[in-house]
Amino acid sequence: MGFTSILLNTTGTIYTLGFLFFRIGEFQPLITNYPRELQSLLITAVLLQRGAAFTSNNNAYFRWIVHLSTLLGMMYLMDYYLVEPLPPSLANGTSSHAGKTVVITGGNSGMGFETARQLAVTYGMNVVLGCRSKVKCDHAAQLINDEIIRSNNDGSGGNEYSNEAKAIPHIIDLADFTSVSSFVDNLKGLHIDALYNNAGYAPDPNQPVDQYGLDPSFTSMHLSHFYLTEELLKQNPRLRVVNTSSETHHICAIPFTLLPNWVLDRILPLITHNPGCVDEDYLRDGMYTPTDSASYITAKIANVMHAVEIPLHHPEATAVAIDLGWVGTSIQSFMEGLLSPTNLGWMRSVKVGVLPALHAILSSDEALLLTSGETSNNNRRWNKEGGVVMNVFGGTEEAFAIRWIWKEEAGLGRSRMLELSRSLWKTSEGLIEKHVNASQ
Repeated sequence: MGFTSILLNTTGTIYTLGFLFFRIGEFQPLITNYPRELQSLLITAVLLQRGAAFTSNNNAYFRWIVHLSTLLGMMYLMDYYLVEPLPPSLANGTSSHAGKTVVITGGNSGMGFETARQLAVTYGMNVVLGCRSKVKCDHAAQLINDEIIRSNNDGSGGNEYSNEAKAIPHIIDLADFTSVSSFVDNLKGLHIDALYNNAGYAPDPNQPVDQYGLDPSFTSMHLSHFYLTEELLKQNPRLRVVNTSSETHHICAIPFTLLPNWVLDRILPLITHNPGCVDEDYLRDGMYTPTDSASYITAKIANVMHAVEIPLHHPEATAVAIDLGWVGTSIQSFMEGLLSPTNLGWMRSVKVGVLPALHAILSSDEALLLTSGETSNNNRRWNKEGGVVMNVFGGTEEAFAIRWIWKEEAGLGRSRMLELSRSLWKTSEGLIEKHVNASQ
């Protein structure tokens, strides 16, 4: 094997491993919901690879090109071809969402900012940006408002209608319930159509408990959003609630339901979470401990459990927990730079990653009840089955319903997780009563 072949094989292997590492969460909905498209792509790649065996020259180059083309084809499937179409925007002449109002936490950067920007500029929605930093919040709102003005002046909105939307900055620190209360007070009298609980972070292990004696990531990513949602629902009972979750919440089940017992027994000491993550032990003791390596996935599964429960307690409300995929934002430093995973095509760009959020906010109640591939669903009711989850392609699914991951026979199926979701709701209510209502 010549140097060129070794170089091509090495770069191809490295690129493939990077692609699989960052995109692994997207394969589950791809395999489950779109097997035909995936099979067609893979069969084409195999046939082309086999064809290389019959060429006498440049086999290494040909195989490398086929290999790279297969990955690019898979990227195209995931990021463009399979993504559900969005509702009509202002550029189409009208938008049924123009003039409506959405509240977005973490709205000054990353996914929150891009979601706010598109909702305001493209769909004419008023956006309330919830941020910790006043300077950053004001700057983000100014950028959006300036773009709306430019769009109106130069006609780039694509139609003759004036976009009257605006971005409004407000301060909220999700680590502090008092700040959440102040944020809600600032919104009194404002009709709100949707709440996007977006703010989150990747916590380092061993961060000490916060002022409430809780894991700080649990407070910021679940409990404060729970409190904010409950407060806004008091004045906006028909609120659409969207929680940013993650495909990583399946890790709460995977080791316990997929691995054979002899493997699980050997690695169990290395696993820092219990089956389901947010189980009775966690609700009793685990959330009162410093952060660990499972804090992020624990918060993300709590986001799903919260979304499931909302319509059961608020019959006029709708709720969706979304998976954005691994999106290249500023949440971690390695995501930035010239050779970032996004620029290499390993991670979704912000403009692609924002699509599930837009779907979850803009889709009708009826459309959200259609699981992937359905055209009608007259039997499902929000106030009976609860909220849903949305995959990276904008398709809706039942929470904890992937049977090869959430297995009833392993004691970790949908019924078990719905039971734990009810327990989390009750615990969250108790914590808010203890730390907020009792002090007022």
